[in-house]
Amino acid sequence: MGYITTVLTPEERARSGPKSGAQTAATVAFDPLGGVCAVIDSVPQGQGHRTVVAQVVGEVFGLPAAAVRVNAELDTGKDAWSIAAGNYSSRFAGAVAGAAYRAAVRLRDKLARIAASQLNIELGEVRFADGKIFAAANPDNAITFTRLAGTDHWSPGSLPDPDGAALRETVFWTPPGLDAPSQADQINSAAAYGFAFDFCGVEIDRGTGQVRIDKYVTVHDAGRILNPALLDGQVLGGFAHGVGAALSEEFVYGEDGSFLSGTFADYLVPTACEIPAPVILHRETSSPVTPLGAKGVGEGNSMSTPVCLANAVADALGVADLVLPLTPSRVRALLHAREKLFDFGPVSRRRGD
Repeated sequence: MGYITTVLTPEERARSGPKSGAQTAATVAFDPLGGVCAVIDSVPQGQGHRTVVAQVVGEVFGLPAAAVRVNAELDTGKDAWSIAAGNYSSRFAGAVAGAAYRAAVRLRDKLARIAASQLNIELGEVRFADGKIFAAANPDNAITFTRLAGTDHWSPGSLPDPDGAALRETVFWTPPGLDAPSQADQINSAAAYGFAFDFCGVEIDRGTGQVRIDKYVTVHDAGRILNPALLDGQVLGGFAHGVGAALSEEFVYGEDGSFLSGTFADYLVPTACEIPAPVILHRETSSPVTPLGAKGVGEGNSMSTPVCLANAVADALGVADLVLPLTPSRVRALLHAREKLFDFGPVSRRRGD
């Protein structure tokens, strides 16, 4: 919240009051049959929020992801939320999944106290795995998870602590280090920072100006990887966006202001046939800030890929300045200018230096 208020002057911020931090909310609950449900404050757009939250919460309780229902259809009239709720800025892995994890841990700890009483063991001996709750030293001393998780619905009078009901837990989480902007407009813009490094080799057809990507390597450090397949999907999607921005996609307007690339016949979006398969590598440095150590990956390649491809083409052509997209006609013009430069002799004869 503090980052976006830098659009205001310090005087305007002072009048409206400090805006800082960001907050996320998640609720985890048991139903009467011992089922597990999680409600999160971020509505996905295809990134796989439900899959990851089910996986994270399931691991806390020793359950498969399929046993956890995740509701991402946020209702601000009844569900926990704050003004920072939403799906943006890579907040899911670090904040939303982390809040769901914290809520699940709180609920698990309450259930563990009930289990310790029923199994007649010390609290530290309680374990959760494979759909059961059991004693670490004697796995046969066990009860099914669904049976125990439904206890508070059916038999609250049997609880060892009437105030320790294990029905639901809601967590609001705010990352540290996100303060309001200073008078000098200084601000920490994010709680955790992911990193990316891209390297590529390109080949340019002298006759057509067509740029071909021979090999593309992209390395990401998104902190703890919660789901490798979904993370790589984000990388591939961002890479496809980046290739389009670098090589073909362009808003073109006529001299009269008319929009000339308003259809896909003129606005060239690359398809799967034009997108090479990049080599995706990972470093996994856990964030010390977020509950799960995740930093988030977003669509990092949509920013790094155009720059990487532009640098490779600039290196191949021996030029310093480029304008994206690098369409064949634009690259051919650069090749033609380079050929004229060599035809007309030494550097001293170039115009416009």
